[in-house]
Amino acid sequence: MKKVLFATSALVLSAGFASAEVAVSGDGRMGMIYDGNDVQFSSRARVKFTMTGESDAGLSFGGSFRVDQENYSANEYRSAARGTAGQVWISGTYGKLSMGDVVSASEAAIGDLYEIGYTEGAFAGDIEEISYLTGDGENLDQGANILYEYGIEGFTFFASATDGSDTNLGSISPGANVDDELNASSDDVAYSLAAKYEAGNYNVGLGYGKHGDADEIVLGGEVTYDQFSVKGIYAKYSDRFTGELDAEEFDSTIGLAAAYQADALLVKGFWRQDKFKYDVAGDEKFDSFGIGADYDLGGGATLAGGIIDSDYLDDTVADLGVKFKF
Repeated sequence: MKKVLFATSALVLSAGFASAEVAVSGDGRMGMIYDGNDVQFSSRARVKFTMTGESDAGLSFGGSFRVDQENYSANEYRSAARGTAGQVWISGTYGKLSMGDVVSASEAAIGDLYEIGYTEGAFAGDIEEISYLTGDGENLDQGANILYEYGIEGFTFFASATDGSDTNLGSISPGANVDDELNASSDDVAYSLAAKYEAGNYNVGLGYGKHGDADEIVLGGEVTYDQFSVKGIYAKYSDRFTGELDAEEFDSTIGLAAAYQADALLVKGFWRQDKFKYDVAGDEKFDSFGIGADYDLGGGATLAGGIIDSDYLDDTVADLGVKFKF
């Protein structure tokens, strides 16, 4: 993968900076998606800026955001300038602190199931992603999230939180006093704590998250042996209601994923099951399956495709195309 680096004298200043640079990278994809009824063309291209530096005292710092995330219009709140897209960070002897649209402590320790397809799961609504309570796109009505991580002797500890302040201007009534409604409107602080242990070819993680009355406990682990890798995740939720009329409560998720690498070919698959509780209908389970393959064409190009069948979808869906890294 080639990157264009801008590290000129305009970016390397003598006033408090030991070094600084800005890297421009990008990604793109083009192909076809089958939604169960029709085949549609699908493509996109994105540019990403990654800024890094180091202070005279040895502190590392940086930030990153994509061009498509920087929309600062009056009705758009997914913006790097507002802290709800991209992220900035600072790290040193006592760990790393990140702020912005960051993942939660639980997700940082455990992650998701394996992505498949050239759209990396997007063609099926990213069903491989575990539904964590906070972080990674959640709680953005409270502005930037914060994530702290510290590692020592194979262990990494994580903590994340929101500030509990509702900054969603879209919820303000027409003609109302903005300051009055912002000060009167407040959400519960969402937070998460987690730990991860890595040794050789395996890792295990445990996370806890809470937002209002809802909380989660998530356990996950991954093992890699030669060309094979296997990952398992179990998430248990409490008092997590979806707002449906019949009091739908999200109870738990269990998922397994496996991958096999053979030279340029990578084959991946996953299964997950979500359990819900209903006041009237009782318990109900939703299963999702997916399998896909990536073939490395070299130079940052990959041919990829996937098939996913889920109880959340009306039909089996698939995609096939080429994705690029620049």
